[in-house]
Amino acid sequence: MNLMLGDCLERMKEIPDGSVDLIITSPPYFNARAYSSYATYKEYLVFIGEVVENAYRILKEGRFFCINTSAVIEARLSRSERSQRYNIPADVHALMANYWFVEELVWVKPIGAGCGRNRGFNVHRHPIQWKATPHTERIGVYQKPTKKLNDHIIREYERHTVNGAPDGEVWEISPARSKTHTAVFPLKIPENLINLYSWPNDVVLDCFMGSGTTGLAAKKLNRKFIGIEKDAEYFEIAKQRLCV
Repeated sequence: MNLMLGDCLERMKEIPDGSVDLIITSPPYFNARAYSSYATYKEYLVFIGEVVENAYRILKEGRFFCINTSAVIEARLSRSERSQRYNIPADVHALMANYWFVEELVWVKPIGAGCGRNRGFNVHRHPIQWKATPHTERIGVYQKPTKKLNDHIIREYERHTVNGAPDGEVWEISPARSKTHTAVFPLKIPENLINLYSWPNDVVLDCFMGSGTTGLAAKKLNRKFIGIEKDAEYFEIAKQRLCV
């Protein structure tokens, strides 16, 4: 385990080129949590773009980057103004232009897990008033370009087979609940991704480690782990969970 406290853009500079086998991360939601506050949406995307660029340097050729995002709503400041909804998965996809697109996995939560958006519609039921209750997130899977075919990469490793793989691109997984983190990752998601996109003893990085769930999955599946977290409280929680 290599756990790093600090800003991921700074700490990633310490990681050598081409030394990471798999990146699994879930960036902070734009202005949807207390620990994720940006002056503008453009500023948020610039930050995510810099993370993506740094990740490209440290990821091995032909290996995978899995990034979990979802659309978010910026609340209106008053009843005379509009709220604004941002399609973060689509905008993050645009930032991944240097990678090869592999999959878009849909994480489906129970319908009650999302915040209802239809109080006004339920009362008045006017046209154009209805809004879907969000209960999905998107996991974009990307590969760092390489001249090698995947078959050639596989032959570089000892024989290893994957057990218990999901059947499709829609993953029905209930969200995790935690008293210590407001947006904790369900363990099953990084478990699936590590199982599908890495070999035992590979190095897995989560540059927004939070309370360390990706690290727990890496430890369980016999992978090495690098975790970066800038919030000191979450970092200590992750340390307690992982360093036992």
